[in-house]
Amino acid sequence: MSLLKTDTFNKQFNTQFILNIITPEYIGSAEDVAAQAINLGNIAVKSGTFMFQLRNKNINGKDLYYIAVKLVKFFSLYGFSENKPLVIINDRADIAALAGADGVHVGDDDLPPAYIKKIYPKLIVGVSVKNPDEAKKAETEGADYVGAGSVFNTSSKSDAGEAIGIDMLEKICYSVKIPVIAIGGINLDNVGKIINTGIKGVAVISAIAGAEDPLDAAKKFNNIR
Repeated sequence: MSLLKTDTFNKQFNTQFILNIITPEYIGSAEDVAAQAINLGNIAVKSGTFMFQLRNKNINGKDLYYIAVKLVKFFSLYGFSENKPLVIINDRADIAALAGADGVHVGDDDLPPAYIKKIYPKLIVGVSVKNPDEAKKAETEGADYVGAGSVFNTSSKSDAGEAIGIDMLEKICYSVKIPVIAIGGINLDNVGKIINTGIKGVAVISAIAGAEDPLDAAKKFNNIR
């Protein structure tokens, strides 16, 4: 990670409650998916959201790269220079680096953080975890943050698995020194239940993308303290 990204990343995580908006798994042509992702990205910009994650298991590498480039360009042109969201690409560190994204988020089936850091040292690396052992392993291998969950049951991610619950989330938070972002089934009605677990923020999909007023919902998340 570059010095600028490191400073921004650490400062933001240490001074505010972080919202990471994740894209739904849009279906359609690369152009259609890119347009939908950019529409959601516009919500991220207007609401002052810190991270924006492109996640779509339904598309191939070529289309993912196309969409990632479009997103990076969008945020570069229309995002506020000091406050525009960090762009995180799911699974593919190579595509994240080639597209000029800020980071990558990986799971069990992807490259380990240590390999990514060696090959792409400028990328922020997040890792999905479900328990303290996985969180500590990710931290040891160089992860910048972990995404813990799913905390609650969710239908937004087909591969979410069984919910880990609030107690396990708290154990994960206290097992590592790097930031923990809670994910899975989180909305404005239940986020208060996990505020005091030690998390640095939340990652959401349907709570923003499926909201009646996505911008209002994103602003409310970003006002959590």
